[in-house]
Amino acid sequence: MSFEVIPFLSLNGEGSEAIGFYEKYLGANVLFKKTYKEMKEMDPNFHYKEGQEEYFTHSVLEIGENKVMIAEEGMDHSRPWQLGNSFSLCIQSKDKKVIGELYDSLIQHEKVTVLVPFKANVFSPVYGIVRDPFGIVIQLCVTMHDF
Repeated sequence: MSFEVIPFLSLNGEGSEAIGFYEKYLGANVLFKKTYKEMKEMDPNFHYKEGQEEYFTHSVLEIGENKVMIAEEGMDHSRPWQLGNSFSLCIQSKDKKVIGELYDSLIQHEKVTVLVPFKANVFSPVYGIVRDPFGIVIQLCVTMHDF
């Protein structure tokens, strides 16, 4: 059996901005994006609030060798939307230069917050953590392991 697990971010109306950010600062490639307007054309029963025509119901980005999915709305409608701190995106490579360039690119954005400065620690020659403008925590790690 072959399958993949893909992080899916629900960004409460900030999805388009997040995609632009990931394209610019992480070199993301948008593989797929479906707007609310396009979804309504496919399914007349799909409803959205006025002014949300360009929100999207689903997107797939390729970042490095992996994929991330992003949508505007939350997935668990039994609870109010809330950005949590129980997950992060971890970007890792054995190539210190690659990780360093991504870190340097991310911290150029004025709304990126450095949570852990980019430096050596006990498990990595270089490791750092940032929070992007959308509240997503991103770990950047030079790994020594083959996964």
